[in-house]
Amino acid sequence: MKYCLLSLLLAFLTPLSAELISLKAQVEPAAAKRGGEVKLRLQFTVENGFHAYHKDNPGYSKPLKVEFTELSGLTQLGETTWPKYHEHRDASDPSWVEFELNGVFDLVYTFRVPAKAADTVTIAGKFEAQVCDANACQDKSGDFSVQVTVEGAAPGAETKPTDAANPSSEEVAALKKELAETRKALEEKVGSLAEDIAALKKDLGGSRKATEDLSKALKEYLNAQHEKAAASGAKDEHGFYEDYDFALAEAKKQGKLLLIDFNGEY
Repeated sequence: MKYCLLSLLLAFLTPLSAELISLKAQVEPAAAKRGGEVKLRLQFTVENGFHAYHKDNPGYSKPLKVEFTELSGLTQLGETTWPKYHEHRDASDPSWVEFELNGVFDLVYTFRVPAKAADTVTIAGKFEAQVCDANACQDKSGDFSVQVTVEGAAPGAETKPTDAANPSSEEVAALKKELAETRKALEEKVGSLAEDIAALKKDLGGSRKATEDLSKALKEYLNAQHEKAAASGAKDEHGFYEDYDFALAEAKKQGKLLLIDFNGEY
């Protein structure tokens, strides 16, 4: 929202000790299978009267951001599931819109468990959120960690004990599947990043052109004003000519000295 730009001035209206947003992390199912899938559910709770912002927020307010610091070899499958947001529009400017998240909402991630995962793996991370009410905004952050119990292998991914130099066909197939899914996830992220970069380049190009057009228009305006002053012999409120060339010509014509004031007028 627009008022977020004033948050530093208005923050005293909200107790700085207030938590405002909390997070609970849990995995589903409680016991995952090697080569199988596990879901991580991050359940956020925003204090009544406040809200955070969706990842696609088009306004200036900072969206909720989650960063993983430990995945223990797990790889994400597909995109993160985000909740539906509430559109807030400014009454004085209908074109201004923010995507708000309030109350209790979940972010859900799906991961592939490595075929050779340990009996217990850890998922850990941190989050950053700008939390606002009608008066002010505060930047909040926190971290989370959850243990995933791993048992056996997923159906169709059963493996027999073998040495590392001679993996079974089932192990090879599971590893190939895991590699393919990891590659697909990376390609999706790279593709998304490429789109973001292209959009930024487009915006930068538009800004550069607008700056060039403005500079050109200003230069043309100043030249026009200069020519106008030169042609008319215009003077300022103190009686000084506004154009140097005109003033110099008049001084020569009248056989007088050219006086230049300290403000650059003649």
